[in-house]
Amino acid sequence: MRNAFPWLLLLSGLASPLQADVDLAARYPATIDRSDPPRPLEWTATRDDVWRLSAFNYSQAEDLNLALGPSTVVFGVHEKNVLWAAVFPDAPGTLRSSGKPTPEKIASCWIRLHPARVDELFPKSQVAGPGDERFARLAKRMCAWKIRGSMQSGDLPVVPQREWLIFDLDTADAVRRFYFADTTAGTVRYEGAFEKRPLPPLEAIDPADATRTFDQVWSEFDREYAMFGLRPEVDWKKLHGEFRPQAAAARSSYELACVLGDMLASLKDLHVFVRVGDEFIPGFNRPRPLNASFDGSAKLVGGFKEKQTDMAWARTPDDIGYINIYRLADKDLPKQVDQALESLADTWALIIDLRFNGGGNEDLACKIAARFTDSRRVYSVNQYRSGPEHGDLGKRHERTIEPRDKWLYRAPVLVLIGRKTMSSAESFALMLAQCPQATTMGDRTAGSSGNPKLLTLPGKIAVNLPRWIDLDPSGKPIDTVGVAPAIANPSRESDFSPENDAVLEAALKRLREKPAGERKPGKRE
Repeated sequence: MRNAFPWLLLLSGLASPLQADVDLAARYPATIDRSDPPRPLEWTATRDDVWRLSAFNYSQAEDLNLALGPSTVVFGVHEKNVLWAAVFPDAPGTLRSSGKPTPEKIASCWIRLHPARVDELFPKSQVAGPGDERFARLAKRMCAWKIRGSMQSGDLPVVPQREWLIFDLDTADAVRRFYFADTTAGTVRYEGAFEKRPLPPLEAIDPADATRTFDQVWSEFDREYAMFGLRPEVDWKKLHGEFRPQAAAARSSYELACVLGDMLASLKDLHVFVRVGDEFIPGFNRPRPLNASFDGSAKLVGGFKEKQTDMAWARTPDDIGYINIYRLADKDLPKQVDQALESLADTWALIIDLRFNGGGNEDLACKIAARFTDSRRVYSVNQYRSGPEHGDLGKRHERTIEPRDKWLYRAPVLVLIGRKTMSSAESFALMLAQCPQATTMGDRTAGSSGNPKLLTLPGKIAVNLPRWIDLDPSGKPIDTVGVAPAIANPSRESDFSPENDAVLEAALKRLREKPAGERKPGKRE
């Protein structure tokens, strides 16, 4: 059974009468403004950001007229600044707009706004008090589905100009209507590209099925998750008691997935995720700023000679090689790196850039690292669960690299890493760090490795279960702390632009300190 508007099922739980005059402007004072360049902002949407409205209305001449009756609104907030609003009417509202003579019924409304416009759009005379906290989950879903269509960077909202508003609406007929309003110019622009991308309908779920699915996920983590010992604050049995009743009360597969996501977020593991169909459930995250600029790095090395699916390479005018490996997915990647190294054989130094790399296939990394090691070397150690107790871990397994039948690049190599370097890319950094001619530089890596398996569950739910604890060659876990660079290069957001990349600039400067008479080609007998 599918329900296009699952929030209607929640309204029966709203027992409190409407009591108007809540001043949202006082609760959400605007303290930030639009920046140049726009700054992506982390946000939250908690039970304290859910409000009941007696009505919601917006009108701009004849171009856009939106009238919703009693509704629930949820705010996405950064430090008390409202970045977006999701409005769920109790019953479909009405949209009238120029060019559409017949009014349309509106089932939901997502709004992108400047934080200073909260009181204008949601006056206190129409705010009736706190709303049902369950709407927060539906609002997060709406944001995840719609954010890429409007004023964002890296799937995080940016503060728009004060006069700009975006209304991203889903009709009762499953058509998406998207309007961009400029209140200073008095214009409204309709964008039809999203019409066939409405918020997908949800599937209802039987309470017994929801409970069984929850128990399966909890039990599989209880049996296989290897890092409970690094999470002493997590009381796994207590979480079972806390979230199982919520799972039993779930009305849709999405709501159940949110319950699972909330429980698993307690593990604070970047490798744990929950998905429903193509939709990822918002879960645990922590700020990991990118210490790089792709355009800035290309400019510093004189432009890329060649760009492939997972990598790009270049040569500076003074013969320093540069290889940016930003993914580990293409099976042809080792061959492509081989070809780049053949072209860079006479360079006297090389930079391997892993700052954009979020991981992938570790075997590909091993094949590439084999071009830089002169002997078999241990780069990582891992352990799996070996018994029912959370502390039961099996023997340590060493992971190694060794040379393959190509020539060895022997000139100095700087390996650039940072907080976005994650998973198999962290293993890649550890591989290269064992090579005598290679030195890591930049910032710590993400600190997340899992060797996960995917749990495929009813209701199109999928859960990623990490199964090992990953250790560096000395036996220290990399979880959370990451891989530390041999040469730390602290940076700020302002150090990167389309014209510059401070970390790469520092790396080039460091290499160029080598006297010209001591520079030797990477390929030599």
